[in-house]
Amino acid sequence: MREPSLCEVLSECDETLIVRLLEFVPEDMDLPRAPRDGVILMTCREGLNETFHLGEVLVSETLVRWRGVEGYAVVVGDDPRRSLVAAAIDAMRQAQASPPDLETLLSAAADALLARRTEDARAAASTRVEFDLLPGA
Repeated sequence: MREPSLCEVLSECDETLIVRLLEFVPEDMDLPRAPRDGVILMTCREGLNETFHLGEVLVSETLVRWRGVEGYAVVVGDDPRRSLVAAAIDAMRQAQASPPDLETLLSAAADALLARRTEDARAAASTRVEFDLLPGA
């Protein structure tokens, strides 16, 4: 199984981790676009590779500026804190000034998510059924 991306980690982490990550947001970070709600049109691709519009999805978006670098994030749902954290991490990583403690925390969250997904896959695999329609053929 592949390593989860930052987006996956942030979208699936619990509120406790979001609160801890908020502590890493620099106080001197500017908010040209503070967290706000909006809607986007969700486009999907079906089995024959054709696209269709599923509908509108509520999102939260944030734009931050720090040390001359802009960080941007859009997250699904009404979740301004998660959007702020994602944008701040984006800016800090682009500025190559992400605190080591932050990266350690994100790495641990990614490892926990990977372990949870591995366990879920193992549990799902245990329910697999094979049908032999023509025994011995």
